[in-house]
Amino acid sequence: MVDKGIKNVVIKKEFLGKVTSSNSRVVRFRIISEDKNRKSAYSKIFITGSDVLVAGPGDINQVGNTILVNWTTGQASIQVTYDIFVGFDGATPTYLDTTGSNSYSFLKNGTQSVRVVIQISSINPTLADVIDPITLIRTNHLEVYSGTKDLV
Repeated sequence: MVDKGIKNVVIKKEFLGKVTSSNSRVVRFRIISEDKNRKSAYSKIFITGSDVLVAGPGDINQVGNTILVNWTTGQASIQVTYDIFVGFDGATPTYLDTTGSNSYSFLKNGTQSVRVVIQISSINPTLADVIDPITLIRTNHLEVYSGTKDLV
């Protein structure tokens, strides 16, 4: 028997928010009545499966003192924001900014080289280098583009 008052709600993946460092999403919900005077308790936490990410081509260009970075994802992606990490002169890249486009520019600050890493925007914007416990290979599940350019 079907209850007439029950409604189904579908939340699309692109509305679930940012991913974790292992490229999965954390989901927790609660139900609120239409008149907003009753609320359920929060659900248990669900962790969704990972999206398969294929890194696409990209490039780094220098125009005067400006560094221009462009990239594409190797597949149709629902991801709309990306974290930008930059390291100068061999330093480990650190978080610079988050962008909603497939290009970004920033100023060169008197350095010899730059390394840029673009990742899917995550809950905690840090480089997501992870060591696989089976193969012992360092991988980055969020990386969309990584490149280095000499600036002299």
